[in-house]
Amino acid sequence: MLNFDTGSIVTSYTASMVMFDMVRLVMENIPGGNVVTTMLEHPSAYDAMVFFAEQNGKELRVAKTNPLTGGVDVEEITRLIDEDTCLLTFMYASNVSGALLDEQKIVEQARKIKPDLYIVADAVQHAPHGVIDVTKVPVDGINFAPYKFFGPRGFGVGYVSERLSKIPHNKLIAKPQGCWQLGSPAPAHFAALTEVVNYVCWIGEKFNTSNNRRALFVEGMERIKLHERALMNAMLEGTENTEGLRHIAGAHVYLDYKDLTKKDFIMAIGFDNIEYKKAVDMYEELGIIAFERLLSSPYSSRMLESFDLKGAIRVSPIHCHNLQDIEEFLTATKAISNS
Repeated sequence: MLNFDTGSIVTSYTASMVMFDMVRLVMENIPGGNVVTTMLEHPSAYDAMVFFAEQNGKELRVAKTNPLTGGVDVEEITRLIDEDTCLLTFMYASNVSGALLDEQKIVEQARKIKPDLYIVADAVQHAPHGVIDVTKVPVDGINFAPYKFFGPRGFGVGYVSERLSKIPHNKLIAKPQGCWQLGSPAPAHFAALTEVVNYVCWIGEKFNTSNNRRALFVEGMERIKLHERALMNAMLEGTENTEGLRHIAGAHVYLDYKDLTKKDFIMAIGFDNIEYKKAVDMYEELGIIAFERLLSSPYSSRMLESFDLKGAIRVSPIHCHNLQDIEEFLTATKAISNS
């Protein structure tokens, strides 16, 4: 799933707990007067950075979002990094706008400034939608949540590089220095992940004759990404049967970046005369589940404010949806807008 040759796997009850552990250990053990993150981060990363920066007397530097792309520019991040930076955290994709950050360029440019910089990435939102390759993007830590792609809840997974794995951490004395596992994680959780990989490889087998599991997994994830991009285009532009979100009167797509190769399949939308929670309830009455993101919510207020948005409805289809599902959603959206 991640394609690494060295380092260790970390598990916990949630991906957020994994993130907090990785951030804490770097802050407590690595010299440096400042740390860098972005305004776009999920609270599990942003709040961890705030808390442990305060605990360890480090300056927190926060990269601003780009309201055009819905993401964060590489240059906005790297301008905050210097020789005294000990940690950078960033997310692969926004869970509000779907915007993809240029993870490879971020890591390359950051390490040009400070070659031994510790970098931790949040892949929770992106993992179900695209390929992750630690060999190509050599971060020191990464986390994901199996429940995001049909795995179990109560299970968070992370990867730590060889050097991060050996930072002093909670460990049984008899275990190797790089081991982060305490006790015995539930085997069923790993069995569930194996079935997820089997499924993605099954998709890959339809297009690739390789016997290599990683190659098949990558092929499967690439096909998932392409399918979702086609559905995303249909949702935005419409089909021969329905108008798209860009063309439905009274409905709006926020952070509507035109280059869909720079975006995972998440939509932030709103209506002219319907408040966000009411619209979500109206969707549910029509059999469609969406989620409101409001300034009053600690999970979304910081990101919304950075984009000068009062709120949004988050629509997050996945590759199991088809064109008919998209048309049904668009028909429901037009009905809500006209109500």
